[in-house]
Amino acid sequence: MISNVRSTLTEYILLQLFKGTIFINGLFYFIGRIPFIGKIVPVRMVYADYPLKKVFTHIKFAISTAIKVIIGIIPFFVSSFLANVVFKESQLSSFDIWLVVFAFYLPIFGSLFSVPDKKDVLFITNFRINKSSHLKRMNLLVICMDVFIATIVLIFLSMMNHLPVVLATLFGSSLYLFSQLLWSLIDLPLTIQKHPWVKKVAILVGMLGLVSVLMLTKLASLMHFLFSNPLVIIGLIMFNFLASWLIVKSYLSYPRFTLVAEKKVSSSMYVFEADDKELKNKTTNFTEGVGLTKKMSIDEQANFADLSGNAYLNALFFSRFKKGLSRGMWIKVISISVLGLALMIVSLFFPLISDVSELESFMYRLVPSLFFILYLTSVGKSVVQSLFMNCDMSMLSFPFYRTKEAIISGFFARFKKILLYNSLVNGVLLFWLIVFNLVVVGLNSLYLIGLVLFVMISLTLLFSFHELFVYYILQPFTSDFQVINPIYKVVNGVFYLFAYMNLQLKTTGLYYALGLSIVSLLYVAIGLIVIKKVAPKTFKLKN
Repeated sequence: MISNVRSTLTEYILLQLFKGTIFINGLFYFIGRIPFIGKIVPVRMVYADYPLKKVFTHIKFAISTAIKVIIGIIPFFVSSFLANVVFKESQLSSFDIWLVVFAFYLPIFGSLFSVPDKKDVLFITNFRINKSSHLKRMNLLVICMDVFIATIVLIFLSMMNHLPVVLATLFGSSLYLFSQLLWSLIDLPLTIQKHPWVKKVAILVGMLGLVSVLMLTKLASLMHFLFSNPLVIIGLIMFNFLASWLIVKSYLSYPRFTLVAEKKVSSSMYVFEADDKELKNKTTNFTEGVGLTKKMSIDEQANFADLSGNAYLNALFFSRFKKGLSRGMWIKVISISVLGLALMIVSLFFPLISDVSELESFMYRLVPSLFFILYLTSVGKSVVQSLFMNCDMSMLSFPFYRTKEAIISGFFARFKKILLYNSLVNGVLLFWLIVFNLVVVGLNSLYLIGLVLFVMISLTLLFSFHELFVYYILQPFTSDFQVINPIYKVVNGVFYLFAYMNLQLKTTGLYYALGLSIVSLLYVAIGLIVIKKVAPKTFKLKN
């Protein structure tokens, strides 16, 4: 027993020193990278001086321990604040609130949603430590430390609320210990079940409802009854300690703990891998591309025997992403159709617009909003990101893929596909706008229908072209998924800002609608000329 406690404490201290060493190494590295300071401070000398670095590590360990104690004392102040401000009228004391919120409810978070720290995983991996044994020991040790800090808090809370110090402290500590251990034991079978997070969240919400009802109704009278009957409290204290001892035995002997440990460490390793530079860049800079890539599927019926080279690669790409793109397209089409049909039904029974002049004013106000709506529904960005991730990043290293003919033919093949998917969605939106015009004022609005048609065609061309054009001209992505071209970020930011500003416009007229459409068409026309002249020189893989 004593040897187990000693080895657990030794392992905990080694773990904390390991974490401290990683922190100090990172700190020295960071200081060395700061301009001017890195040259003044002898970072390299300190970095290589192991005895000195060990001193810094021990200092960091002491500071971390002190911070842990301070964090553990915070519930004392929170409970006092809630008792004196929030629950001032309910006669709840700070001790009552601490007991229910911090001793009974909050341990659910720490127990049910615990994932090993990334440095814990490194410690287990580097020193080949048994995962099950380590997690058992560290969890029980942390619970004991938390109970020790809670005991200090309880002494002050008992004195503040004029309660019997010994009884109140033992009651609070035993309940806190029992709650921590109980939820840790409940967590074991939940972790290895299907959809554990759903069940854990359900428990969390259910317990929140129980705690809320308890605090708002009978808690004050219940606590008054307990402290009026010391024998009842003593019985509860004995129950808590006895139950805690039985839970510890069940926890340590849980037959499938190895599987639990593997799952928890794997979850933490996933988080750890998210710090990998390439994965982090991918999830940050290629959000839409990653989402579309997850929906990739292989169409076994597709036959591209008559195609070769660049044409084959593009056909293969869109064949594999057809299911994902089609699913997104149908979701948009159905959503637009449902909203359009609802608007038609409302217009029939509750006329929203009475004459052509009101409809004209409404359509002019709608044009800026259409710009933002089509910006959001366009598949351009997701297709471009997926193209780079799943095709261009690998193929741009081959000379045949970088020839002028291959680049230009590839651009137009991709432009046509993006235009097709955008046109199908925007065509449905156009259909409902035309139906709305006809339902409201009939054939008297033909010129408005013509205007909407012109605006929709020009904006569909713009949004199908823009992302692909910027991609081919700037090609800002590197092989590790970084965006190294600042102009690309500026262009994206300005384009989004313009789309958002359109959403804020309250009044526009015919000239704005015509101007926006003409500028869009000019942008596409000039861009096509630029693509033919410039893209063969700029569409390259960046390092």
